[in-house]
Formats: sequence, C-alpha cells, structure tokens
Amino acid sequence: MTGVKDWVAVIPGMGQAVEVARVLLGLADDPTHVRTDGNGSEFLVAPYVADRYNNASAPSPRPRRRAKKEET
Repeated sequence: MTGVKDWVAVIPGMGQAVEVARVLLGLADDPTHVRTDGNGSEFLVAPYVADRYNNASAPSPRPRRRAKKEET
C-alpha cells in the first residue's frame, strides 16, 4: 500500500455511517485498508476498496423478461 495521500475519501449520507462502514470493511481484504477521518463522519479507503464500493453500489441492469407463450 502506498501513503494515505493516494487513498480515496468516502463520505456517507446523513445517518448512514455505520452501514457504509460495514460495507467498506466487508469489501476490504484487510480491515486496516479502511480508516475514519473527519471525526468518523467520513472514511479513507485504499483505492481498490473504493473501486469495489463503486461497483457494488452501481445499479445493476434489470433482467429482461421473456414474453409468455400464448397457450392454445
């Protein structure tokens, strides 16, 4: 890991800090790759954790449904 200056800030919405912390820690290979900053109101994470977080929180495309066959 490189210095903290290369890390990415993740700022959760109001009241979501605990939930975001759990998600970030779950995505990290090592818990030391997630740090708090700003009195616990924001996080500094390793770049790979930020990538995983962004990919996990991106909306997935809805699966297409096939038209039902008409029974005759």
